[in-house]
Amino acid sequence: MRLAAVESPRQRLDVLNTLHYRPELFGRAFSAATDLALRGRSDWTPGERELFAAYVSALNQCLF
Repeated sequence: MRLAAVESPRQRLDVLNTLHYRPELFGRAFSAATDLALRGRSDWTPGERELFAAYVSALNQCLF
């Protein structure tokens, strides 16, 4: 069952809709964790980490 507030007939469910649906429950915490993973201290540059994320998304057949 899909929530009408998250998805309309012309709009597919995606990560941005999920983040904005209930930000206090999931969106803010997930965004903070993602920001730390991609921008926090590391031996890899933020660009390298973005490339890793894009590669994993492609392996998982993710569209974003």
